[in-house]
Amino acid sequence: MKISVYGAGNQNLYVNKLNLPKNYGGEPPYGGSRMAMEFAEAGHDVILAEPNKNILTEEMWKKVEESGVKVVSDDIEAAKHGEICIFFTPFGKRTIEIAKNILPHLPENGIIANTCTISPVVLYTALEVQLRTKRKDVGISSMHPAAVPGTPQHSHYVISGASTDGTHYATEEQIKKCVELAESANKKAYVVPADVSSTVAGIDPCFGAIMVAGVIDACKLNKRFKLPEGVFNEALLDSVRAIKNVIKEYEKISINTLSIEKFLEQIAYNLPKNIDSTLSSNLSSPDAIITHYFAIITSAGLINACKFSSKLGVSEYTIRENIINTFEELDYLINRNSIDKILEQIPMDILAKSARYYIMNDEYDNNGIVYSALKTLKNYKI
Repeated sequence: MKISVYGAGNQNLYVNKLNLPKNYGGEPPYGGSRMAMEFAEAGHDVILAEPNKNILTEEMWKKVEESGVKVVSDDIEAAKHGEICIFFTPFGKRTIEIAKNILPHLPENGIIANTCTISPVVLYTALEVQLRTKRKDVGISSMHPAAVPGTPQHSHYVISGASTDGTHYATEEQIKKCVELAESANKKAYVVPADVSSTVAGIDPCFGAIMVAGVIDACKLNKRFKLPEGVFNEALLDSVRAIKNVIKEYEKISINTLSIEKFLEQIAYNLPKNIDSTLSSNLSSPDAIITHYFAIITSAGLINACKFSSKLGVSEYTIRENIINTFEELDYLINRNSIDKILEQIPMDILAKSARYYIMNDEYDNNGIVYSALKTLKNYKI
């Protein structure tokens, strides 16, 4: 296959800040460049698009080229080449800009596969007009490594299939090609719903583990209150949107240094903005209790996960974008499905495996919140 990988990976972060060779194993280069190398070594025709040559040392670039990878700085050249274009690209608008720029130049039936920096659903939405008119043949999927490529822990790829509500962003043949690519590099391929993939394999799956565990706990609580499904879903949505709004609206607040108490103050301020009038008529009603309960447990987990990410050297911007991406995905899920269906669609074992990878060093979870979430996932039964 002809493969194009966009983005070589930040080696300064991987080697100097995270010290991956010592803490996790493997050797540089890590990230997108390592993915490109492994695909080339598997016999594929691979281009790595990276305009910033300073992101790797000369020795690392030599390894990349000796593996058979062609390095280019032109995104369009890579687009014309790639049957599958894999985005190991920055968070936010830059990734969408790259996608819009290359879309007209992709081969027929080409595939854009995101990694951890954007949800495939968000990416599809950003490209929807073109995908529904001029490029109906192009598919959107994922090639989530769910660990840093180049470390021994990178043993699988999470690939996006149809969403939980049945929406298809790529054909079965396109998804099959992604599976074949992963397996050709001796990685296990997991196909999961597109609107679940970022929760399972985002940049910090600890967020996903904490939130899914929160949904499970809220479901258990609702067994006592027996709220109708629609009311229960709305209560969870209120919490999700309140927390997401805090992250979006309070950009001047440093998440890394924020205490749980201060964060909850902001949640309490935001929650009434998101609660439907029919739900807020009685503050002591079960739905309000569940809403506040979910907000509290999720907020506590977020604070811990944010501090954990800070220790890993992840930027404040990256943390914010990751939280917003994950909450937008959860919002999408809850708004379109029953909670039971959502939980049935989430591969708990993959989520737990991905999260466990990020807490190999116990000091990153000194409050035990992630371990508690993992225990909930392991014992999942409502």
